[in-house]
Amino acid sequence: MRGIVAAAASLLLLSSACGPSTVAEAEQRGNVDFLEKAGTSDAVAALGRLGDTNKSAQAALERRSSFDVNAMLAAWHAHGRGAAWGTQLLKGALVDPSRAELAAQAMTRRDPGLAVFIAELEQGVTRLSGGTRGGAVASVLASVGPPAHAAVERRLLDAKTRGAMCDGMSTPDASNDAKSTLLAVPIQGRDHSSCVGVVMSLAATDDAVLGWLGVNAEPGLLNAAGKGTLPCPRMVIAWKRALLERPPETFAALTVPLSIAIKRCPAPFDPMIAEILNGAPSTRATVVMAIDPFGSETTEMPLTCKMLGPVSRSGESPRVRERAEDALSHSCQNVKLHPPK
Repeated sequence: MRGIVAAAASLLLLSSACGPSTVAEAEQRGNVDFLEKAGTSDAVAALGRLGDTNKSAQAALERRSSFDVNAMLAAWHAHGRGAAWGTQLLKGALVDPSRAELAAQAMTRRDPGLAVFIAELEQGVTRLSGGTRGGAVASVLASVGPPAHAAVERRLLDAKTRGAMCDGMSTPDASNDAKSTLLAVPIQGRDHSSCVGVVMSLAATDDAVLGWLGVNAEPGLLNAAGKGTLPCPRMVIAWKRALLERPPETFAALTVPLSIAIKRCPAPFDPMIAEILNGAPSTRATVVMAIDPFGSETTEMPLTCKMLGPVSRSGESPRVRERAEDALSHSCQNVKLHPPK
Protein backbone atom coordinates (compact mmCIF):
# COMPACT_ATOMS: atom_id res chain seq x y z
CA MET A 1 0.00 0.00 0.00
CA ARG A 2 2.79 2.38 0.90
CA GLY A 3 4.37 1.67 -2.47
CA ILE A 4 1.21 2.65 -4.33
CA VAL A 5 0.90 5.93 -2.42
CA ALA A 6 4.55 6.74 -3.05
CA ALA A 7 4.16 6.04 -6.75
CA ALA A 8 1.10 8.31 -6.99
CA ALA A 9 2.94 11.10 -5.19
CA SER A 10 5.87 10.74 -7.54
CA LEU A 11 3.59 11.00 -10.58
CA LEU A 12 1.96 14.15 -9.16
CA LEU A 13 5.32 15.77 -8.56
CA LEU A 14 6.50 14.81 -12.04
CA SER A 15 3.35 16.27 -13.58
CA SER A 16 3.87 19.52 -11.69
CA ALA A 17 7.50 19.68 -12.70
CA CYS A 18 6.61 19.26 -16.38
CA GLY A 19 4.43 22.39 -16.31
CA PRO A 20 1.17 23.01 -18.18
CA SER A 21 0.62 21.54 -21.61
CA THR A 22 -2.31 23.72 -22.76
CA VAL A 23 -3.34 27.37 -22.60
CA ALA A 24 -6.32 26.49 -20.44
CA GLU A 25 -4.13 24.63 -18.00
CA ALA A 26 -1.61 27.48 -17.91
CA GLU A 27 -4.35 30.00 -17.21
CA GLN A 28 -5.76 27.81 -14.46
CA ARG A 29 -2.32 27.61 -12.84
CA GLY A 30 -1.56 31.29 -13.45
CA ASN A 31 1.55 30.37 -15.44
CA VAL A 32 2.37 33.71 -17.08
CA ASP A 33 5.67 32.52 -18.52
CA PHE A 34 4.04 29.69 -20.46
CA LEU A 35 1.32 31.96 -21.88
CA GLU A 36 3.77 34.70 -22.84
CA LYS A 37 6.03 32.25 -24.64
CA ALA A 38 3.07 30.61 -26.39
CA GLY A 39 2.07 34.00 -27.81
CA THR A 40 -1.08 32.77 -29.57
CA SER A 41 -4.25 34.84 -29.60
CA ASP A 42 -5.79 32.46 -27.04
CA ALA A 43 -2.71 32.64 -24.83
CA VAL A 44 -2.65 36.44 -24.89
CA ALA A 45 -6.38 36.57 -24.15
CA ALA A 46 -5.71 34.32 -21.15
CA LEU A 47 -2.98 36.72 -20.03
CA GLY A 48 -5.56 39.49 -20.22
CA ARG A 49 -7.92 37.64 -17.91
CA LEU A 50 -5.11 36.92 -15.49
CA GLY A 51 -4.09 40.56 -15.67
CA ASP A 52 -7.12 41.61 -13.63
CA THR A 53 -5.39 40.23 -10.54
CA ASN A 54 -1.85 39.36 -11.65
CA LYS A 55 0.80 42.07 -12.02
CA SER A 56 3.13 39.73 -13.90
CA ALA A 57 0.46 39.17 -16.55
CA GLN A 58 0.00 42.92 -16.87
CA ALA A 59 3.73 43.36 -17.36
CA ALA A 60 3.78 40.65 -20.01
CA LEU A 61 0.99 42.38 -21.91
CA GLU A 62 2.77 45.71 -21.63
CA ARG A 63 5.84 44.12 -23.23
CA ARG A 64 3.79 42.62 -26.06
CA SER A 65 1.88 45.87 -26.67
CA SER A 66 4.68 47.20 -28.88
CA PHE A 67 4.10 44.55 -31.56
CA ASP A 68 1.04 42.40 -30.83
CA VAL A 69 -2.48 43.63 -31.51
CA ASN A 70 -3.77 40.75 -29.36
CA ALA A 71 -2.24 42.47 -26.32
CA MET A 72 -4.25 45.57 -27.19
CA LEU A 73 -7.39 43.46 -27.65
CA ALA A 74 -6.82 41.98 -24.20
CA ALA A 75 -6.52 45.50 -22.80
CA TRP A 76 -9.67 46.63 -24.62
CA HIS A 77 -11.66 43.71 -23.22
CA ALA A 78 -10.24 44.46 -19.77
CA HIS A 79 -11.42 48.06 -20.14
CA GLY A 80 -14.86 46.72 -20.96
CA ARG A 81 -14.80 44.66 -17.76
CA GLY A 82 -13.85 47.74 -15.78
CA ALA A 83 -10.27 46.57 -15.12
CA ALA A 84 -8.18 49.71 -14.71
CA TRP A 85 -4.98 48.13 -16.04
CA GLY A 86 -6.55 47.74 -19.51
CA THR A 87 -7.65 51.37 -19.63
CA GLN A 88 -4.22 52.60 -18.58
CA LEU A 89 -2.37 50.40 -21.07
CA LEU A 90 -4.50 51.72 -23.94
CA LYS A 91 -4.15 55.33 -22.84
CA GLY A 92 -0.39 54.99 -22.75
CA ALA A 93 -0.30 53.30 -26.13
CA LEU A 94 -2.49 55.90 -27.86
CA VAL A 95 -0.06 58.71 -27.07
CA ASP A 96 2.94 56.61 -28.13
CA PRO A 97 3.49 56.93 -31.92
CA SER A 98 5.01 53.45 -32.04
CA ARG A 99 1.92 51.81 -30.50
CA ALA A 100 -0.98 54.11 -31.32
CA GLU A 101 -2.06 52.32 -34.49
CA LEU A 102 -2.11 48.92 -32.77
CA ALA A 103 -4.23 50.36 -29.99
CA ALA A 104 -6.65 51.90 -32.51
CA GLN A 105 -7.01 48.58 -34.33
CA ALA A 106 -8.17 46.90 -31.15
CA MET A 107 -10.83 49.44 -30.17
CA THR A 108 -14.44 48.91 -31.22
CA ARG A 109 -15.77 51.88 -33.17
CA ARG A 110 -18.84 53.68 -31.82
CA ASP A 111 -18.52 51.89 -28.49
CA PRO A 112 -19.66 54.06 -25.54
CA GLY A 113 -16.48 53.02 -23.73
CA LEU A 114 -14.41 55.11 -26.14
CA ALA A 115 -15.42 58.36 -24.47
CA VAL A 116 -12.77 58.09 -21.76
CA PHE A 117 -10.04 57.97 -24.44
CA ILE A 118 -10.92 61.19 -26.30
CA ALA A 119 -7.93 63.16 -25.00
CA GLU A 120 -5.49 60.35 -25.81
CA LEU A 121 -7.01 59.73 -29.24
CA GLU A 122 -6.62 63.41 -30.07
CA GLN A 123 -3.01 63.37 -28.85
CA GLY A 124 -2.41 60.26 -30.93
CA VAL A 125 -3.61 61.96 -34.11
CA THR A 126 -1.46 64.99 -33.34
CA ARG A 127 1.70 63.06 -32.51
CA LEU A 128 1.46 60.98 -35.66
CA SER A 129 1.53 64.27 -37.62
CA GLY A 130 -1.30 63.42 -39.95
CA GLY A 131 0.23 60.33 -41.58
CA THR A 132 -1.70 57.21 -42.57
CA ARG A 133 -1.42 55.88 -39.02
CA GLY A 134 -2.90 59.17 -37.86
CA GLY A 135 -5.91 58.34 -40.00
CA ALA A 136 -6.30 54.99 -38.23
CA VAL A 137 -6.39 56.67 -34.84
CA ALA A 138 -8.63 59.44 -36.19
CA SER A 139 -11.14 56.85 -37.38
CA VAL A 140 -11.68 55.85 -33.76
CA LEU A 141 -12.00 59.49 -32.70
CA ALA A 142 -14.46 60.16 -35.54
CA SER A 143 -16.66 57.29 -34.36
CA VAL A 144 -17.12 58.53 -30.80
CA GLY A 145 -19.92 60.98 -31.56
CA PRO A 146 -20.95 64.18 -29.73
CA PRO A 147 -18.54 63.77 -26.78
CA ALA A 148 -15.65 64.11 -29.25
CA HIS A 149 -17.10 67.11 -31.12
CA ALA A 150 -14.58 69.66 -29.85
CA ALA A 151 -11.61 67.35 -30.46
CA VAL A 152 -12.71 66.59 -34.03
CA GLU A 153 -13.18 70.29 -34.71
CA ARG A 154 -9.70 71.12 -33.39
CA ARG A 155 -8.08 68.47 -35.59
CA LEU A 156 -9.91 69.77 -38.66
CA LEU A 157 -8.81 73.33 -37.99
CA ASP A 158 -5.19 72.23 -37.59
CA ALA A 159 -3.57 71.95 -41.03
CA LYS A 160 -1.16 69.30 -39.73
CA THR A 161 -3.92 66.89 -38.74
CA ARG A 162 -6.74 67.89 -41.13
CA GLY A 163 -6.00 65.21 -43.69
CA ALA A 164 -5.76 62.46 -41.08
CA MET A 165 -9.01 63.56 -39.47
CA CYS A 166 -10.81 63.44 -42.80
CA ASP A 167 -9.22 60.07 -43.57
CA GLY A 168 -10.78 58.90 -40.32
CA MET A 169 -14.16 60.28 -41.35
CA SER A 170 -14.09 58.36 -44.61
CA THR A 171 -14.80 55.08 -42.81
CA PRO A 172 -18.36 53.72 -42.43
CA ASP A 173 -18.16 54.00 -38.64
CA ALA A 174 -17.71 57.79 -38.60
CA SER A 175 -20.43 59.38 -36.49
CA ASN A 176 -23.04 61.76 -37.85
CA ASP A 177 -21.73 64.38 -35.45
CA ALA A 178 -18.23 64.17 -36.96
CA LYS A 179 -19.64 64.52 -40.47
CA SER A 180 -21.75 67.49 -39.43
CA THR A 181 -18.69 69.09 -37.86
CA LEU A 182 -16.86 68.81 -41.18
CA LEU A 183 -19.63 70.78 -42.90
CA ALA A 184 -19.86 73.36 -40.11
CA VAL A 185 -16.19 74.36 -39.72
CA PRO A 186 -14.83 77.39 -41.59
CA ILE A 187 -13.71 76.80 -45.17
CA GLN A 188 -10.08 76.24 -44.21
CA GLY A 189 -11.17 73.29 -42.05
CA ARG A 190 -12.06 71.40 -45.24
CA ASP A 191 -9.03 72.50 -47.26
CA HIS A 192 -7.58 69.06 -47.95
CA SER A 193 -8.18 66.49 -50.67
CA SER A 194 -9.27 63.91 -48.10
CA CYS A 195 -11.92 66.30 -46.75
CA VAL A 196 -13.18 67.03 -50.27
CA GLY A 197 -13.43 63.30 -50.85
CA VAL A 198 -15.55 62.85 -47.72
CA VAL A 199 -17.94 65.62 -48.77
CA MET A 200 -18.32 64.14 -52.26
CA SER A 201 -18.95 60.69 -50.84
CA LEU A 202 -21.62 62.04 -48.50
CA ALA A 203 -23.26 64.13 -51.22
CA ALA A 204 -23.59 61.05 -53.42
CA THR A 205 -26.03 59.44 -50.99
CA ASP A 206 -27.19 62.01 -48.43
CA ASP A 207 -29.78 64.53 -49.63
CA ALA A 208 -29.10 66.92 -46.75
CA VAL A 209 -25.41 67.07 -47.62
CA LEU A 210 -26.27 67.47 -51.30
CA GLY A 211 -28.48 70.44 -50.41
CA TRP A 212 -25.69 71.94 -48.32
CA LEU A 213 -23.30 71.49 -51.25
CA GLY A 214 -25.66 73.43 -53.50
CA VAL A 215 -26.66 76.22 -51.15
CA ASN A 216 -23.86 76.73 -48.63
CA ALA A 217 -20.61 75.07 -49.71
CA GLU A 218 -17.66 77.05 -50.98
CA PRO A 219 -17.40 77.24 -54.79
CA GLY A 220 -14.28 75.10 -54.63
CA LEU A 221 -16.40 72.12 -53.55
CA LEU A 222 -18.79 72.65 -56.46
CA ASN A 223 -15.73 72.79 -58.67
CA ALA A 224 -14.55 69.47 -57.21
CA ALA A 225 -17.98 67.95 -57.78
CA GLY A 226 -17.80 68.83 -61.47
CA LYS A 227 -14.33 67.37 -61.85
CA GLY A 228 -14.96 64.32 -59.70
CA THR A 229 -17.29 61.36 -59.64
CA LEU A 230 -20.46 62.84 -58.13
CA PRO A 231 -23.23 61.35 -60.33
CA CYS A 232 -24.66 63.76 -62.89
CA PRO A 233 -28.27 63.58 -61.61
CA ARG A 234 -27.04 64.52 -58.14
CA MET A 235 -25.03 67.42 -59.56
CA VAL A 236 -28.10 68.73 -61.36
CA ILE A 237 -30.00 68.85 -58.06
CA ALA A 238 -27.16 70.65 -56.29
CA TRP A 239 -26.73 73.19 -59.08
CA LYS A 240 -30.42 73.98 -59.36
CA ARG A 241 -30.47 74.81 -55.67
CA ALA A 242 -27.25 76.82 -56.04
CA LEU A 243 -28.70 78.95 -58.83
CA LEU A 244 -32.08 79.46 -57.19
CA GLU A 245 -31.14 79.82 -53.53
CA ARG A 246 -27.70 81.42 -53.31
CA PRO A 247 -27.49 85.23 -53.04
CA PRO A 248 -26.94 86.87 -56.47
CA GLU A 249 -23.79 88.58 -55.20
CA THR A 250 -22.13 85.15 -54.96
CA PHE A 251 -22.83 84.18 -58.59
CA ALA A 252 -19.57 85.52 -60.01
CA ALA A 253 -17.66 82.70 -58.30
CA LEU A 254 -19.99 80.06 -59.74
CA THR A 255 -19.31 80.55 -63.44
CA VAL A 256 -16.25 78.32 -63.75
CA PRO A 257 -17.58 75.49 -61.52
CA LEU A 258 -20.87 75.50 -63.46
CA SER A 259 -19.03 75.39 -66.76
CA ILE A 260 -17.05 72.34 -65.59
CA ALA A 261 -20.24 70.59 -64.48
CA ILE A 262 -21.99 71.29 -67.80
CA LYS A 263 -19.03 69.96 -69.78
CA ARG A 264 -19.13 66.66 -67.88
CA CYS A 265 -22.92 66.23 -67.86
CA PRO A 266 -24.44 68.25 -70.75
CA ALA A 267 -27.52 66.12 -71.44
CA PRO A 268 -28.59 65.77 -67.76
CA PHE A 269 -28.07 69.52 -67.25
CA ASP A 270 -30.01 70.55 -70.37
CA PRO A 271 -33.58 70.61 -68.96
CA MET A 272 -32.50 72.34 -65.76
CA ILE A 273 -30.42 75.00 -67.54
CA ALA A 274 -33.26 75.72 -69.96
CA GLU A 275 -35.68 76.06 -67.05
CA ILE A 276 -33.33 78.42 -65.22
CA LEU A 277 -32.79 80.59 -68.31
CA ASN A 278 -36.55 80.87 -68.76
CA GLY A 279 -37.67 81.37 -65.20
CA ALA A 280 -34.83 82.89 -63.18
CA PRO A 281 -33.64 86.12 -64.85
CA SER A 282 -31.17 86.92 -62.07
CA THR A 283 -29.14 83.83 -62.95
CA ARG A 284 -29.03 84.29 -66.73
CA ALA A 285 -25.71 86.09 -66.90
CA THR A 286 -23.98 83.44 -64.80
CA VAL A 287 -25.50 80.55 -66.76
CA VAL A 288 -24.81 82.01 -70.20
CA MET A 289 -21.22 82.84 -69.30
CA ALA A 290 -20.78 79.25 -68.10
CA ILE A 291 -21.76 77.88 -71.53
CA ASP A 292 -18.84 77.43 -73.89
CA PRO A 293 -20.14 78.72 -77.25
CA PHE A 294 -17.50 76.73 -79.10
CA GLY A 295 -17.63 73.56 -77.00
CA SER A 296 -18.98 70.26 -78.23
CA GLU A 297 -21.06 69.74 -75.08
CA THR A 298 -23.66 72.27 -76.20
CA THR A 299 -24.61 69.96 -79.04
CA GLU A 300 -26.16 67.76 -76.33
CA MET A 301 -28.35 70.61 -75.04
CA PRO A 302 -31.23 71.32 -77.46
CA LEU A 303 -33.52 72.82 -74.82
CA THR A 304 -30.80 75.19 -73.67
CA CYS A 305 -30.02 76.21 -77.25
CA LYS A 306 -33.71 76.98 -77.77
CA MET A 307 -33.67 79.33 -74.77
CA LEU A 308 -30.48 81.10 -75.86
CA GLY A 309 -32.35 82.76 -78.72
CA PRO A 310 -34.60 84.88 -76.47
CA VAL A 311 -31.61 85.62 -74.21
CA SER A 312 -29.60 86.96 -77.16
CA ARG A 313 -32.45 89.45 -77.83
CA SER A 314 -33.16 90.27 -74.18
CA GLY A 315 -32.23 93.19 -71.99
CA GLU A 316 -29.13 91.44 -70.66
CA SER A 317 -25.74 93.13 -70.94
CA PRO A 318 -24.09 93.26 -74.37
CA ARG A 319 -21.50 90.76 -73.20
CA VAL A 320 -24.13 88.21 -72.19
CA ARG A 321 -26.15 88.72 -75.38
CA GLU A 322 -23.01 88.30 -77.47
CA ARG A 323 -22.11 85.10 -75.61
CA ALA A 324 -25.58 83.68 -76.25
CA GLU A 325 -25.39 84.66 -79.93
CA ASP A 326 -21.97 83.00 -80.27
CA ALA A 327 -23.37 79.75 -78.89
CA LEU A 328 -26.32 79.91 -81.27
CA SER A 329 -24.02 80.59 -84.22
CA HIS A 330 -21.52 77.87 -83.43
CA SER A 331 -22.06 74.91 -81.10
CA CYS A 332 -25.86 75.05 -81.24
CA GLN A 333 -25.73 74.70 -85.01
CA ASN A 334 -24.84 71.05 -84.52
CA VAL A 335 -27.30 70.35 -81.71
CA LYS A 336 -28.50 66.77 -81.48
CA LEU A 337 -32.22 66.52 -80.94
CA HIS A 338 -33.10 64.08 -78.20
CA PRO A 339 -35.51 61.34 -79.28
CA PRO A 340 -39.08 61.88 -78.03
CA LYS A 341 -39.87 60.18 -74.75
